[in-house]
Amino acid sequence: MTHSLDLSITEMAGRVARGEVSAESLVGESLSRIEAQKDLNAFLHRLVEPEFRQRFLSDPEPLFEAAALTAQERDLIRRRDWRALIQYGAIFFVLEKLAAVVGLTNLHVYAAMRGQSLEEFQKTRNAQVLYSVADPNRPPAGSAPT
Repeated sequence: MTHSLDLSITEMAGRVARGEVSAESLVGESLSRIEAQKDLNAFLHRLVEPEFRQRFLSDPEPLFEAAALTAQERDLIRRRDWRALIQYGAIFFVLEKLAAVVGLTNLHVYAAMRGQSLEEFQKTRNAQVLYSVADPNRPPAGSAPT
């Protein structure tokens, strides 16, 4: 069965219009799928906690185990497969947290989702900027305080 989250809005509307499915069933299916990914999203959201973040960077395996992440979820995180994480059901806002923890900007993630290097991706942009959810007031690691 094709999940509603795998379909475009147009495809979903077409299925409803043709009487193949009810709008209510699509909403219910989507909510069920989101509920199934709550452990992954909760795990990634915990990266905002300094102690959890440090433990993740030093050895994520015990954290994966404690969170009861599936083998697939663990693999997606280890490989930083951004596109597959989104397709699996990760919320982009928690992926931003993971990216920041591993030292990547949002643009690195966007580029990877398109199968491009950062340099290739930036050639498609009007402005060459980097941005992230990292604290803008915190000096970069290794820099002297001002």
